[in-house]
Amino acid sequence: MLGASGSVLGASGSVLEGLATDGPWVGAVEAFRQRNPRRLDRLGAYERIIDEGEHLRLGADVLAGRHQPAPPRAGWLNKADGRKKRIFQYPAPDELLFRAVNGLLQPVAVQEASPWCHSFLPGGGARAAFRAVLADPEVEAKAALRLDISDYFNSIDVADLLRRLPEPFTEAPLFRLLSAALLDPRVEQNGTVVDGGVKGIMAGTPLAPLLATLYLRDLDHEVAAGGATYARYSDDFLVLAAPADLPELERLVRDRLHERRLRVNEGKTMVAAPGQGWDFLGFRYQDGAIRLAPITERKLKARSTRLARSLLRWRERNDAPPERAVGAFVRRTNLRLFGVPWERAEFSWATWFLPMLHRPDGLGALDQHVQREARYAATGRRTGRSRALVPYAALVEAGHLPLVAAFWAMHRDDASYETLVASRTGLGSTGWPGPGAVPDDAGPLGAG
Repeated sequence: MLGASGSVLGASGSVLEGLATDGPWVGAVEAFRQRNPRRLDRLGAYERIIDEGEHLRLGADVLAGRHQPAPPRAGWLNKADGRKKRIFQYPAPDELLFRAVNGLLQPVAVQEASPWCHSFLPGGGARAAFRAVLADPEVEAKAALRLDISDYFNSIDVADLLRRLPEPFTEAPLFRLLSAALLDPRVEQNGTVVDGGVKGIMAGTPLAPLLATLYLRDLDHEVAAGGATYARYSDDFLVLAAPADLPELERLVRDRLHERRLRVNEGKTMVAAPGQGWDFLGFRYQDGAIRLAPITERKLKARSTRLARSLLRWRERNDAPPERAVGAFVRRTNLRLFGVPWERAEFSWATWFLPMLHRPDGLGALDQHVQREARYAATGRRTGRSRALVPYAALVEAGHLPLVAAFWAMHRDDASYETLVASRTGLGSTGWPGPGAVPDDAGPLGAG
């Protein structure tokens, strides 16, 4: 039923009342299973929590306003550009709790989020963002501003976020849970509970994407009200306007972010005059066409190079035959690019980027780079001699699928793409391995 504010509420008026039943908890486990089928350790922990009835005890404590989440574990994630990102993970009971809460909040968040933000909610994504922007018939005549917030999730002022939450999020059990989790300074670090300092909404935790989407919704309205063609994806802003209007809109965005103590990543700031290309969400739009942004191409090449170096070192240490290094390289590259079937719809590189591209421009060069690095992993060379030692047929036999071929299959239809990926890479409907797949022992499991 609808609450007074128009949000989706249960009969008792509590957004979280479903926590007293099995449904949201089981749904959270199944959603996690679909997206992370190889995380058997976490799935096992979730299933034990439900089998033992701990989830209903947790739900009762939340609804009574007496649950205090355990301190999350803090760690660091290595990014493609060499920087490190601080991430957090709750123990399994609280992580499952927040996954169940996220499922219950999705319908509420869809209603409360701004229509200009296209991140982390049903109906969102890169395609939705570009459809909205390119629906403007005057897009070619407008100047473009792209801004990005540094470490957005972990920099959000939690007290300010709690003040700005829409009405459905301020009902007692939910607000009490959010406050208890976000205002608690404790984190677990190297096995010890310490004061974690500024940690915002904690990147890596289940509710962080939803809260990040909601936090700047009033800024979304303000920018759009200024007449701009506008889209945001979490911390990534694109503003299109007449050249004379763009500086004032940029000042508006910067001022509002500064007021919230959020810092613009100047290295990712871009201003483009009408007719020049602009970048957004890993793509470049120019001359009426969407292609990969240069930074997207650089990141993929850098990852391939790091993987090849790692596998070459492994091969030399273990005196492994070259074909095992090739097999390991191709296997790991395929998993990164194409994922397993459960993950392909939303979470693979190919299904994020390939559907958006108008032409396969740049994909051929990426294919050549990947092939060269596969040969380097096997031979230690990037010369013509390496092509003779590891011919293209050997790469295909190991499961190599060129991005150009995947592009054309995807643009025919979904079935053609799935058939091609399964037949060429071995990433079939039952996951890895499949026909033509590289055995699990083909290379170090931690490589790359």
